[in-house]
Amino acid sequence: MDYRQWCDDMRQAIERYMSRMQAIFGRTQLEPDTVTEEVDEAALRKAEESGLPPSLLELYASIREASFANLHNAYFIHSLAWVLDSLHRPDIPAWAPEATDERLAVFASDGGGRTFAVGYRSGTVFRLPVGGVVDQVYDGSIDSIGPGEIAKDIPDFLARLLQIARAFGDEPDEELPVM
Repeated sequence: MDYRQWCDDMRQAIERYMSRMQAIFGRTQLEPDTVTEEVDEAALRKAEESGLPPSLLELYASIREASFANLHNAYFIHSLAWVLDSLHRPDIPAWAPEATDERLAVFASDGGGRTFAVGYRSGTVFRLPVGGVVDQVYDGSIDSIGPGEIAKDIPDFLARLLQIARAFGDEPDEELPVM
């Protein structure tokens, strides 16, 4: 995947939906959504040693993090430093038996408390709804969607996020896509 192109495309989508939001709500002081490309080289070296999935290393070799606080219920791609810190936190899931038997690394979330995690072996991205986590094991959800595969890999996840951002900037003719 061309991550630089994705960043450029996402910035164009952000510009469009932020302009639309400002026109609708009459607010000119909205904090802009961002994609930060400045790579955290120290975190990237540490991540290479940690055995994180290659797809995460590819992502973080191109971007530092992203914040889309104004997009729907908000979406965030966390920094690699955050991902590395979360690998040993008991309250961040590394396992989700209802969704997969492989180890997971959480790298993103939304404003509603859902997290997005990539499988170490498959590279598949899973959505984990709000729910308990006990000793790094995801323990169910409190909403009806349940945990499960949301994208075949990180590029597919990013493409879906871009699609959501582009649709959010258009006049809604139909229900907007979400993850």
